[in-house]
Amino acid sequence: SSFFNLEFYRLIQVELSFKLKGIALQTIHARELPDCYAFQNTITFNNRAHSGKIKIYFDSDTDIQECKDWHIFNSVLQKNNQYILVFDGFVILSCLASLILCTRSIILAWRLQKRFVNFFLEKYKRRVCYADRLEFLNGWYVLVIISDVMTIIGSILKMEIKAKNLTSYDVCSILLGTSTLLVWVGVIRYLGYFQTYNVLILTMQASLPKVLRFCCCAGMIYLGYTFCGWIVLGPYHEK
Repeated sequence: SSFFNLEFYRLIQVELSFKLKGIALQTIHARELPDCYAFQNTITFNNRAHSGKIKIYFDSDTDIQECKDWHIFNSVLQKNNQYILVFDGFVILSCLASLILCTRSIILAWRLQKRFVNFFLEKYKRRVCYADRLEFLNGWYVLVIISDVMTIIGSILKMEIKAKNLTSYDVCSILLGTSTLLVWVGVIRYLGYFQTYNVLILTMQASLPKVLRFCCCAGMIYLGYTFCGWIVLGPYHEK
């Protein structure tokens, strides 16, 4: 009663803080372990301007935690999580083996390039140009290394998210999505073993510099289109 008898023209600021706890039950239907949420909410009534209208602000911080003392009688949920973790571990080991082999191939190619440069300098007294040195570097191996690194990091983040230790969904999706793109691009090199497709791949390699120059020019238009959409539609979407 003393609060409501307050003289409101003397009111400056009031903060109401409270906590809420919730559980995401819909994940049970998706055969996943439920998430428990802890919300720290703060409502602020700001009357510092004394304009006759009190401004109200709402601030909420969310913390996702693993539910404690939960009991799930269906063992299929736990088995599925174990299978996914085993699959993620297999993916990490496979990518790690691929990363080691590709790195070894690049190191051997770099040593061979060094020997070739020394031989050419001693035998013919000429220096090898930079373009000829790049012939020893296999760009496909570099692509595979980048893809493997992103897949390993993304899979580790995915396992941590599955274990309710992290909530970096955006970073995980970007890493796994980009690595998947690079993997499918790397499949193109196997088409080079066929004569018909090899001609097409050689044509793409020869025209790559001109295509990149075209992309630089056309990219300005796409950037302008992107920024226009961002400015016009951005206020209507939280992302």
